[in-house]
Parts: sequence; structure tokens; C-alpha cells
Amino acid sequence: MLTYQATQDRPVNVTKSQDKPWLLLLLCFFWLIPGLVGHDPWKPDENVSMAIVAYFMHHSDWTLASIAGVPQFNQAPLYFWLAALLANALSWFGVAAHDAARLSTGLWMALGLWGTGLAARELFGRRYGRLAVVILLGCLGLPLWGHHVSPAVVVLCGFAWLAYALALAIKRPLRAGVILACVFLVLLTGASWADALLAVLISSLMLMFTQWRKLSYAITLLTAVLIAFPIAALWGYSLQTSSSDLFQTWWRYYAWGPFGGARSFAIGHNFGFLPSVLVWFAWPALPLAGWALYVFRRELSQPRWQLLITLLLAQIVFVTLVSKTNETLVLPLLVTLSLLASGGVDELRRGAAAALNWFSLLTLGLAVLVVWFFWLALVLGYPLEVVAYLRRFSPAEMSVFSYGTAFAVLVTLLWGQVLCRKRPIGRRALTSWVSGLTLLIGLLVGLFQTWVDAGKSYRPVAEGLAEAMQSRRHECIDLSLVAKDPAAAIVYFTDLELDARPDNQCALYLQRSKEPPSQSDSLLWSGSRLGEKDEFFGLYRR
Repeated sequence: MLTYQATQDRPVNVTKSQDKPWLLLLLCFFWLIPGLVGHDPWKPDENVSMAIVAYFMHHSDWTLASIAGVPQFNQAPLYFWLAALLANALSWFGVAAHDAARLSTGLWMALGLWGTGLAARELFGRRYGRLAVVILLGCLGLPLWGHHVSPAVVVLCGFAWLAYALALAIKRPLRAGVILACVFLVLLTGASWADALLAVLISSLMLMFTQWRKLSYAITLLTAVLIAFPIAALWGYSLQTSSSDLFQTWWRYYAWGPFGGARSFAIGHNFGFLPSVLVWFAWPALPLAGWALYVFRRELSQPRWQLLITLLLAQIVFVTLVSKTNETLVLPLLVTLSLLASGGVDELRRGAAAALNWFSLLTLGLAVLVVWFFWLALVLGYPLEVVAYLRRFSPAEMSVFSYGTAFAVLVTLLWGQVLCRKRPIGRRALTSWVSGLTLLIGLLVGLFQTWVDAGKSYRPVAEGLAEAMQSRRHECIDLSLVAKDPAAAIVYFTDLELDARPDNQCALYLQRSKEPPSQSDSLLWSGSRLGEKDEFFGLYRR
């Protein structure tokens, strides 16, 4: 264990009766499950991801997916492989493919939380593992990506287990080597070469410090690289074998992820992306991590802090240097910040902890009241001004008696029960925040998921287009003029002949506009999402 014993003379006073790890499992369950099932693919990336999953479900060649004839290189396929396997398996039980794919996200998230907990326990000792998990669950940027059909969770999971492997390497190099090999393999086949190289670089940088400067660790690192890279290369070899042109396209323009490829490699973007995102994305882990570094500033030469600071600095430099910015790049930083923050929660000054506790209760308590108020307004149809405003976002009717409503009531009651439990002030403040955020997620899903789904799903557009094409099913539709997200939704929801390549020879084409298409001889069909006022689609004959 990388625990500096001098800090252990301030133990956390927790009685055995209070030590209930099943409560953490319950919290994880109520955080993970809501939103994974029960709605169609939504923006920003779910439609594209589901079109890729559907491709793997219906094709025997799993080397590279395509959407309407256009190859998809943006992400290595591991996430989509697992999602497709799970979707095929659960289809026997009537589970929709997009619900099954989201459940695979839940599995990756659960693995990421597990790795984070193991890393914190190895670094700081017993009970700190669950604290790190709670902090990670409380980060504001995590709920969106932790409940979406998105391969970004693979990277979060990989770096969580990287932290655990490096923490474990000092006393159990063999086990750490196996875990490290799995991390490299997951990042190579589920993310990009840049993510995998970052993990290798961080692992190599640990050789700068005495605790890791051992022959056993060097052998562990070398073994992990020798195991992972040849296995991961099988995917590239398969792509090269099936199509050398596609392999060259991937290598030249996509292999290094957010940096581009060998020919298009680029570094740097406009300054300000990371600070502007991190300040809210990583709340409350960011200020708690800063506090921990300040409190233990005289102990930063200890192995655990050396590891965490190396992880932090390397990830910050990585995100700062990328040429293509995206919120998903910040997800691995949440793991590192949560690990750092877990060491300082019990050292919070009483006034600061009380302020965080009251801020959590007031802010999230008010948000919960607003959610319930909006639901009641839609159910009762009053006040009229509020109802009119909400109807702008979705025209769907609100259900009063449903499983979602029962779930919302249940999580509200459980929230009150959690707040009544006694624990140290720092942990109580953190629990107030995380339980309140989990309640808010549960309420939004339980009360509004169906209502939101009616306005965000492209299913009405796809089904309307399919119905209009019943007598023309043999004809091809050009999707090259439509944005990638709605095009992918149409591919997923229909079995029409579709082609998104710019040089296709389709006699029909679909076009998107900000206003309803005007009637003309070439217009065969028009449609939009329910309640949509700024996005319309028209099917035309050339």
C-alpha cells in the first residue's frame, strides 16, 4: 500500500455499525441505472454510435463499421463490439438494441468505478476507496457520458485501472503487469493510439521515482507492452488485409485520435478549452483535489502523491496539446481528481465542510423542488405560462401513474433517509452533494424521460420516411446532404437503401432545412421531429 503512515494519526472515526459498503453499491445502482433504458438514441453521439452497433449486429465482418457506405474511423471498435454482443444476446428477451448498448455503457462505468475504488484504497487505505467512488459519482460532467451510447467511457475505465496498476506495481508487480497489459489493450482497441501512448508514457515516467525504479517494475512495464501491442495489432492487420486503402486512410488521418493521423498530425488548439470545461465538469472533485494538495503540500514527495501528480500533469498536457477538443477528453481527468480529492476530504475545515453541506442541500434541494413543480405543472396544466414554456421543448403528454413516477417517489424518500445518517462532517457534505445529484438524475429520468424522448428522438422522421418509401423500397436515397446524426438515426431505424457517400448515384436525396420544405414537383415527402421548429427534412427526386 502506498500509504504514508505519518498521516494515519488522524483516523476517521467510523463505528462498525456505520461501515455499510452495501450503501455504496446502492448509491452506484441508483446512479447508474436511471437513463440506461427506456428511450431512443439522443444527441449528441448516440445515433451515430447506434448505427455502428447495428452494423456489427448485422454483418459478419467486424473489422470496420460503415454508416450508409461511409467508413467510421473515429474510434477503435472495442466498445461497439461489446455493445453489439450484448444487443444480440438481449434481443432474445425483447430488449431494444439501443437499451442493450446503454447497458454496456453501464458495465464500463461499473468497471471504471471499481478501478477507481481499488486505486484509492491502495493509495490511501481502507474506506478511501468508496470515498473516491462517491467523489467521482458527484462530478457534474459524468452523468451525461455515463448514461449514453458512447465509447468515451472506455477511456475513463482504462485510466482508472491504470492508476490501480501503477499503485499496485510496487508490492505486486506480476498482478500489476497483467492489469497494465489489459489497460494498454483496452485503450489500443477501444480508444486511439494517442490514449494508449499516454498510458505507456505515464507508466514510463514512474521510473523517475525511487519506489518504481526497480528491475521488477521495468520488467512489468516491458511485459505489459509486449503482450498488449501485438494483440492490439491484430485489428490493424485485419483492416490491412481486408482493405489496404481503408488501412491507409485510418493510419494517415485517424490513428492518433484527437491529434489526427500520421499525415494530418496536428498539435494545439485555441487556449481556454480545458479551464472553461474543467471548472464545472469536475465539480466538486476539482476544489477538493486542490485542497488535498495544499493540506499535504509537505508530503508531495511520498509515492502516492508522486503517482497522482504525474497522472494529473500528463493528462493536463495531453488535453492542452490536442488539436480536436471534446468534453470526453476530460473524463480521465475526473478519475485522477477524484483520487486526489479523496485524500483531503477528512481534512476539510469544519466551516468549509458545513458550507459545502448547506450548498449541496440548498442548491440540489431547490433543483429537486423545481423538477417536481414542472412535472405538476404539466400534469395539472397550470400555471399556463409555465406549461406554455415547457411545451416549446416537447408536445408529449405527461403520465401521472407510471413506473417512472413510482421510481421518482422512491428516490426522493431514500434521499431523506441518506441525509439522516451520521458521519464525519467532510463525508457528510460530500454525501449530501452526491445523493442530491443522484436524486436529481433519478427525478429527471423517472418523471421526464418519456416526455423528453418524444422531442429528441429521430424515430418519427425515420418511420415517416420509411412509410413514404413503401412503394419505392428498391430505390436508393442519398444522405450526403444530411448531417451525420440524423443520417445515422435513419440508418438505424430503417432498412432502406441508403448511401451517404458524396459520389453516389441515387435517384432520390434527403435534404435538411431550417424551414418546412416548399411544395414542388420534386418533393416526395417532408417531416420533422415532434415539436421541432428549426429542423425539417424533405425527400426529393433528382
